[in-house]
Amino acid sequence: MEILTFPNELLRRVSKDIDLSNEKEKEKIHGILEEMKHLMYHSNGIGLAAPQVGIAKRFFIIDIEQKVEKDEDGNISSITPGRLHVFINPKFISKEGELVYEEGCLSVPGVWEEVKRAQKVTIEYYDVDFKSKKMVADGLMAIAVQHEYDHLDGKLFIDRLPMVKRTMIKNKIIKGKAL
Repeated sequence: MEILTFPNELLRRVSKDIDLSNEKEKEKIHGILEEMKHLMYHSNGIGLAAPQVGIAKRFFIIDIEQKVEKDEDGNISSITPGRLHVFINPKFISKEGELVYEEGCLSVPGVWEEVKRAQKVTIEYYDVDFKSKKMVADGLMAIAVQHEYDHLDGKLFIDRLPMVKRTMIKNKIIKGKAL
């Protein structure tokens, strides 16, 4: 399993819900979630959506509480997981307020830009045990949920930038220039 990077067209697919009545699909999702968890932590990410690993299904993971230690050269020496949240078939109930936050993405390496998002979100989803849940998230968790949710709809955070900035970034990436 590897993280797809822009401009890979698989990142633009709209994902489909997981069939919660299909036990084989649910079992398969558990295996994929384990791989995604290890990949996310190893890549120093706080979230990872199924489309980022080429799977057009509606689920993602987030851990905003992990602790990453780096050596004197800046290389990751250890990662201590925090609280992993699994969101399966998520749906927003509400969004409130506005917040600007500098975002990056494992699928758009080397790019960090300020993005405007809702400050607080309420979301319904199924957890890792396929139990129905509801979460009210604000701050970084709200940003992460919205960021990962965008992946399920085939959107990247750079799509939320002003057109001129977005075009410049996309052109640099496509031409293979370092950012």
